[in-house]
Amino acid sequence: MNSTASSPVVQNIVTLLGVILFCYLVNIYSHITLIAHYIPVSSLLLAQTFERHFWQFVFGFTAIVMLSRGHLWSFGINSKNLKQSMKWLAWLYVAMASVTFLLRIIDVDMLPVTKEKFPTDIGNIILLMLMYWMSSPVANQILFFGVGQTLLIKRFGENGKIAGVPLAVYVAAVLFSLFGTDSSFAIGNFSYLTTFAVGMFCGIVFWKTGSLITPMLGHAFVFGFPLVIELLSSRIL
Repeated sequence: MNSTASSPVVQNIVTLLGVILFCYLVNIYSHITLIAHYIPVSSLLLAQTFERHFWQFVFGFTAIVMLSRGHLWSFGINSKNLKQSMKWLAWLYVAMASVTFLLRIIDVDMLPVTKEKFPTDIGNIILLMLMYWMSSPVANQILFFGVGQTLLIKRFGENGKIAGVPLAVYVAAVLFSLFGTDSSFAIGNFSYLTTFAVGMFCGIVFWKTGSLITPMLGHAFVFGFPLVIELLSSRIL
């Protein structure tokens, strides 16, 4: 009887640890560099980061294919609730643009990379833009929310909410802030806090809509828009 009663608890712990371990291992083993040396740019670091996103996507998407048994839509690979998603996205774009310009006025950095790492040649600029507008959003959202959050929601349901949001969303956001895209994205020095806030937005929207489209687009804008503004103001673009 005790064994039966403890079974769901054990399953919950195994699922939680499994998700954390999977994200951690992908974070470690996505540092494979088989392609980076052949990307025609001068910055090997940018090429390696771009390749890292590629491997994160491969590992994450492979996990979705295997776990979903072909029903990719159940892991966020769909365009469900598109109208509702676009409303969330519009609010985020307005808020992010406003915050970016406000922080520039008061001279507080809000950048996905430090100014010292800004490239000056066109090849590296294109690669940097692709990273923050495409490879990072797709890879991170597939891994931490498409895989991680979906598995946690399926296991825990919507029990144990904090401020009306399931614990699974918080866990996914924490994993995203710890193991997500390489960046020093921050308001001031609070990089983990701001990345966690982005993760919470992505997790909540995914939970509400069941689609990764808006989280991907939102992630891209939050990390990419301040970068574009800085590049423009620095007269690099």
